[in-house]
Amino acid sequence: MKNLLPLFFALLSLSSVAQQCPGGGVDFSSAVLFDPGWIYGCNTGTSCNGGVNFSNLTACQPTTALDACAPAPSCGNVAQNGSNIWFKFYPLGPTATISCFQNTSLVICIQAFSGGPACGSLTEIGCSKSGGPSSGVQLSLTGLLPGQLYYFRVFGSSTPQSQRTGIYCFCGTTGLNNVVLPVALESFRGFVAGDRVDLEWTTPPSGNYDYFEVQKSTDGNTYSDIARVEATTPPPYSYLDDPGIADTLFYRLKLYTNDNNYAYSAVIPITQQANDGLRFYFDASSKELQITVRQTTSVAIVGAAGMLIKTLVLTPGRNYVSVAGLASGIYFLHDTRNNTNKRFFVFN
Repeated sequence: MKNLLPLFFALLSLSSVAQQCPGGGVDFSSAVLFDPGWIYGCNTGTSCNGGVNFSNLTACQPTTALDACAPAPSCGNVAQNGSNIWFKFYPLGPTATISCFQNTSLVICIQAFSGGPACGSLTEIGCSKSGGPSSGVQLSLTGLLPGQLYYFRVFGSSTPQSQRTGIYCFCGTTGLNNVVLPVALESFRGFVAGDRVDLEWTTPPSGNYDYFEVQKSTDGNTYSDIARVEATTPPPYSYLDDPGIADTLFYRLKLYTNDNNYAYSAVIPITQQANDGLRFYFDASSKELQITVRQTTSVAIVGAAGMLIKTLVLTPGRNYVSVAGLASGIYFLHDTRNNTNKRFFVFN
């Protein structure tokens, strides 16, 4: 009887580089997180020797149609594209390289995106096509934000349909991770305080921070800077934000160190209580009302005794109304839609 152990160990070795079908289908919501372990064991950066193999063959891709929720690729020929497999990743830094090499005759393409996860919300940030079957392809990405989730798809693009599917690996890929790297914050929290969102955070003594940028988003994908807080005082740090009328907001910190490096905190979602579509804030220092509405709205400024002082027609968005001419006292902003009042004080 022949010894079967060599065959057993050969099969065991093959299983470590077996074909896998992450993503699958044509819906990018099925994208799987990129695993840096897939590129470990690659003997070189120019072949799949020792790398984990993947497939966009029929077994992995039920249909050759590209996902209609994503923008058409700027590389390749739309009529010749097919069989996309989806991945997602967190960048390690502002740059990354996605490198794919084929073990079979596959004309391979990579298209990367920011945005998501809603259908139609992706934006292409890069696209690259190999020069021919089995030649490999690399896509270099810049301007990435650590802590933000990105997507990419691998697909075939060739006149012969037989070259639109095949086996490939990620040998040579750099800068991709499957988790958000931890940031040295002891705490970061936020809560609704009246008509404001109160953000508070603390850092360890060894944080070596120069300043913090407070960033806000209404969709969890696109963030804008709303404040800069200097790290000149002992923690804790805080910031009060005017939330406007969005039902849910997302906040994060961009932490800059004294050596000009930066990192991002985890994201804090803040859900406001259902409101009547009007947000109101009185800036006592400038004697100015800041009123945010969803739609065109009529309001009135009324004195404590019920005397009408001024009527206003507000446009959608934030409106600024000066009340510098009012005497000290109690006043009300009257919403004519629902006959409600919001009180404010004027001090001269």
